[in-house]
Amino acid sequence: MFGAFGSSGCLVLKAQHDDLAAKVSKIEQSTQSSSETLDDKIAEADRKLAELQSKLDQAETLLRGSQAGIGARMDRVEVETAELRGAAENAELVSSSSQQAQQELRAEVDQRLRALEEKLNEATSIPEGKDELWAEAERQLQRKNYKLSRQLWRTFISRYPGDPKLPESNFKVGLTFFSERDYKSALGQFYRLIQEYADDPIVSDALYYSGLGFAKLGQCKNAIAYFEALLRPKSGASAQYQKAAKDQIDILKKDNGDLCFDREDANAGAAAKRGVQESEAKPTTTAPTRAPAKPRGK
Repeated sequence: MFGAFGSSGCLVLKAQHDDLAAKVSKIEQSTQSSSETLDDKIAEADRKLAELQSKLDQAETLLRGSQAGIGARMDRVEVETAELRGAAENAELVSSSSQQAQQELRAEVDQRLRALEEKLNEATSIPEGKDELWAEAERQLQRKNYKLSRQLWRTFISRYPGDPKLPESNFKVGLTFFSERDYKSALGQFYRLIQEYADDPIVSDALYYSGLGFAKLGQCKNAIAYFEALLRPKSGASAQYQKAAKDQIDILKKDNGDLCFDREDANAGAAAKRGVQESEAKPTTTAPTRAPAKPRGK
């Protein structure tokens, strides 16, 4: 009869036995987790100690080197060494901020995923048909979504290399750069267009906007040369473009140094004193003052 009792005098039932076994298992699991956490902390401490040794090696190198400025550099090394030593001695405190770091990392990943989804949506929303593609590129240009518009024009160029609208689509690529005030990229695009499609009517647009681009950059000699090209009898430019080009030439030739930085006459004195950098610091100084002529539709 007494054999059914434990040493404490209490009867151990099966339910109690199972409960104790579960608690023991939980304790073992907690011990295992704590052991793994400790291993991680030890590894982190080893890494910090390795960094500390590296900094100490740097200090020894500085001591063997030149003495000029060594005091300030050694102060910095000492600060970093102290920081590393403290980090190594208190490695266990790192775990306390792991949850916050994980939340921040998750937020960053979510943000990147949203950006990738937006790019994917843009890439997959490119119309398949030629007319639809052209219309969508025009629509995005009107909405001032220049980057997407430029992507659509380039898609048109790659899909339809022999299409009659190819010269205009190349011009529209340059126009998106111009609209973003990336005048150098726009000028490069217009130059290739003028060279490759010299007989196409869209060349008048490219010449005019090239003149505007050079004027915006303060290169008035080049700007005037492009505007004058529109006035040549064989240019084929419309009367609207020729009048606009004459107006631009008059503006640039009357400049007293506020717009142009490549003039050799006496009027360039003011610009030479200020320099290009000072002009760039004044965003209100723009050239030319006349609004660009509307590009010709095809």
